[in-house]
Amino acid sequence: MPRNIACPHCGEEENLVGRPGPDGIQIVCEACGASFPRDAAVTCATCGGGDLIQRPRALTQYSRGTQLSVTSWNKALLCNTCDAAMVARSSEGKPIPPHYQPAAAFRRDPESPDDTQILPR
Repeated sequence: MPRNIACPHCGEEENLVGRPGPDGIQIVCEACGASFPRDAAVTCATCGGGDLIQRPRALTQYSRGTQLSVTSWNKALLCNTCDAAMVARSSEGKPIPPHYQPAAAFRRDPESPDDTQILPR
């Protein structure tokens, strides 16, 4: 699963360069010059919490006209706090919709409502 890496000092997400070092990969931010480890503990991109879980997500495709088929599965990283509704849904044995963007992986404004539609209910 690809990760969104951002400089913890300035927030830069584009101008980052990885360099091998004795303790693993070091990321150097070309915008501010800061250096930080790539394999630091994974935290939620929205709240910064570490209470994350992986749940299955169905990847779908229209195979014939309006026939929607599951083509594969991947793991989505969810935050128990920020993605609470989707964690509850997946705890019921329902897959995470393919278009859902977890708050753990994508920084989300806490004031904006989550308008993900899941049909049928």
